[in-house]
Amino acid sequence: MSQQINLFNPIFRKQKKYFSSVTMLQSLGLICLGCALLAADAAYRMRSLKAQAAATDALLVNKQQRLADAKVQYPPRPKSTTLSAEITTAQNELTMLSEAADTVQRGGFGDTRGFSPYFRAFARQKVDGLWLTELRVAGSGNAIGVQGNALNAELVPQYLQRLAREPVMKGATFSTLEIGTPETDKSAGAATPRYLSFSLQSSLATAAAAPEVVK
Repeated sequence: MSQQINLFNPIFRKQKKYFSSVTMLQSLGLICLGCALLAADAAYRMRSLKAQAAATDALLVNKQQRLADAKVQYPPRPKSTTLSAEITTAQNELTMLSEAADTVQRGGFGDTRGFSPYFRAFARQKVDGLWLTELRVAGSGNAIGVQGNALNAELVPQYLQRLAREPVMKGATFSTLEIGTPETDKSAGAATPRYLSFSLQSSLATAAAAPEVVK
């Protein structure tokens, strides 16, 4: 009969290690501390974002108030009717000058039959709203000066076009054409005239020695 001898010593058996309650409490405390730190950081960031949002809102309100104050202090200007009228007048004068220049350049005034045909020609051609104030003819019609007034700028080229149809005025040329508002005594408070003045001169009109004048 054989006998078995157990040589295994239990002290050499690998023992399982278990966390003690103290260790578990310490671990739990560390976890709680970490959570508390994360919560504190999140709360700090939230307060910072709220402060930035409040500052942005305050800045927006300030700028809106400044914009409202600026609108009150500098209201938009209404459209100037005077400026529009001045622009229209300037455009009409420019058109008139262009048309008058074309008529003048097609001229060729000059005749040897004396002054009477010229006076009759100017007298025959009439345009409502336009009147002459002075007419000068000298040097066999080579020197002619015309001055007058018109209610609007378009009447001057109309008058010149009609005048160019007169036989005595065929081929005439004028070298100077001036148009503008008549001068008034501003110191006396005189109102601006509601008409334009124009002056038309041939190249020899200012050099004529003894022009004949009709007023």
